[in-house]
Amino acid sequence: MISLRPRRVLITGVSNLLGAEVARRLAPQVPFLFGCDVADPVSALEDMDFVHADTRHVVIGKLIRQLHIDTVVHMAVAVDSAREDRAAHETNVIGTMNVLIGCTGPASPVERLVVKSSQAVYGAGATDPSFFSVEMVGAERQGGSFVTRDLREMEQLVGEFADRSSACRVTVLRLGYRVAEDTKLAKYLLLPIVPTFAGFDPRLQLLHEEDAAEAVVRAAMGEHAGTYNVAGAGVVLVSQAIGIMGGRAAPVLFPYGRWMARFGLRAATGIDLPGHLADLLTYGSVADCSRLAAQFGWTPAYSTRAVMDAFARGKEAEVIEAPSPPQEYELQVYLQRRRRAERNRLPVDSLAVRR
Repeated sequence: MISLRPRRVLITGVSNLLGAEVARRLAPQVPFLFGCDVADPVSALEDMDFVHADTRHVVIGKLIRQLHIDTVVHMAVAVDSAREDRAAHETNVIGTMNVLIGCTGPASPVERLVVKSSQAVYGAGATDPSFFSVEMVGAERQGGSFVTRDLREMEQLVGEFADRSSACRVTVLRLGYRVAEDTKLAKYLLLPIVPTFAGFDPRLQLLHEEDAAEAVVRAAMGEHAGTYNVAGAGVVLVSQAIGIMGGRAAPVLFPYGRWMARFGLRAATGIDLPGHLADLLTYGSVADCSRLAAQFGWTPAYSTRAVMDAFARGKEAEVIEAPSPPQEYELQVYLQRRRRAERNRLPVDSLAVRR
């Protein structure tokens, strides 16, 4: 029997910006909130108990059981890694397997599991459909970057767990591509002269950080089992995105043998572009989010164009290196948002740091 509301929630991968935002939104809604990650959180949250724990180790299952967790929000999934290293694979596949073991069996108290996946699970290629529906991941879609392959393997594990665990409601969110300050796509689009793949101007579909966090929170607090695409409405072309950011496109990358183009881009700009993003910037990717709207009764507030406009408005804000203690970081974030709000003539109170 699924309880009406989550009471004891564990968020894995809570230390990045998205994980921290999900924690801030969940804290007022659940009696007991726990977070774990290998790194310190980017901001302090008094209503969350934090523990250093690595999902790649089997101890995560012990943590789930001993804390009597009824809802797991699994966000320790690496999507932005450029290297095909063992650590990224272990985080995505082995880490998820360990979380699932902790949610398995009659001794497990877990009733809800929310897994953060990515639109990158579809990959991107010349023969792709106009829109990806959630069913379009399977044996017929072979190949792709190592991130794409890892995500498919991870989702297969989650799907098998859902099939044999009727007592646990499982939700998978394929979050759209984001241009937050800590993503490789954002760093690419911020270049003053942007190397692009010659002869290609693909469609991009984006997701705002606020909407990404809201989707995860709604999945954790709701009763929406299944797999959902989550992305903003509409598309922008790569050339349009570059123009919105005030840059200039330079079609100098060879579209075939993209590993060589990635090497050249890294040598020229210092940006180590993941393989799935190189594919995206060649062929584009657009997901069908109609299932999300029908089941959640909600759609992202920011369209793809609005995501780019918001990113452009904030591009001149200074980069903050997170100091210690975390409260100092939150103060700097607040002051930065205040200056940005004054430039854009927005109410400052609406951008205050949430506690």
